[in-house]
Amino acid sequence: MIENQEARAKTLLDDELFKTVVETQRSLYINHILNSAEDAVDERERSLLKLRGLDEFIASLQSIAKSKDIREKRWRIF
Repeated sequence: MIENQEARAKTLLDDELFKTVVETQRSLYINHILNSAEDAVDERERSLLKLRGLDEFIASLQSIAKSKDIREKRWRIF
């Protein structure tokens, strides 16, 4: 297990360069979907898959960053 992974994930998510790169990629994928030719279905699907992959990656990092809070809340329920 990686030491301090919650803190490291939070630091990465809060990093301005990381946020800029993620938003730039997200915009590129969305623009490619919106501005593609009408018959470019495969290209749009690939861009959509990339966009979903990026979103899943960010969600994984967010989950790691909040895992301590989730563990604490889980114990309060029981």
